[in-house]
Amino acid sequence: MKLLIGPGPEKREGWMSIEADPSRGGDFIATIPPLPEAVKAIQWDEVEWIHGVGSVYPWEAIEVMAELHSIMEPGGLLVLEQPDARNCDPALHPEWAFGDPSLRQPLHMNKWIYTPAALLKILDGAGFKHARMLPAQHHVLHRDFRIEATA
Repeated sequence: MKLLIGPGPEKREGWMSIEADPSRGGDFIATIPPLPEAVKAIQWDEVEWIHGVGSVYPWEAIEVMAELHSIMEPGGLLVLEQPDARNCDPALHPEWAFGDPSLRQPLHMNKWIYTPAALLKILDGAGFKHARMLPAQHHVLHRDFRIEATA
């Protein structure tokens, strides 16, 4: 089973999704943390969260990563992509650090912004292994970073 967290209108064959906004048509409707009980009842082979971990406070990110680790198959893949705090100058692009206020949608605003080292530390504390940095595949490639880690 494969899970997308907060993918918006994106749908992928063979994937389920969690959405906070019911109008986006997720398979599970919830704000996180915590993960919905229905999500916790499934063992996931892969979880992808693109531009989402910044929408929760750092202590919540720790909680969500631990929850994700606990519901993933051993060896399952977690994929995260985020803006890199080192590449987000709020004077030039405040939306890169804080989210896009033009949407007038609190769910699209950031509560925190990470460096790769900070997010890797959270993943390590949650029990993820073999984390590796890769080029981002979504959004602004020169600004963002991608981490793939195994449960």
